[in-house]
Amino acid sequence: MPVCTFCKNSYEFPKGTTVVQKDSSVRFFCSSKCRKNMEMGRVSKKVKWIIKSDIIKTEKTKREADWKARQEKTKK
Repeated sequence: MPVCTFCKNSYEFPKGTTVVQKDSSVRFFCSSKCRKNMEMGRVSKKVKWIIKSDIIKTEKTKREADWKARQEKTKK
C-alpha cells in the first residue's frame, strides 16, 4: 500500500494518483486535493485539515490500545 506524499495516509494502489517527475522521482497522492496542495507549494505541517486528521489518528490509536487492554484483562 502506497503512502500519500502530502498527507502521509496509506491507501489502496488502484485508487489515487502516481506522479513520475522528470528526475525520475515518484510521488503518490491519495486524492486530487493532496496533489493540488502540493503543486501550490503548501507545507503539509501547516494545512489545517491534515493537522486535524493527525489529531484524530492519535486519538483513535489511544482508544484502540485501551480497548485491547480491557479485552486482555477480561480474558484473565
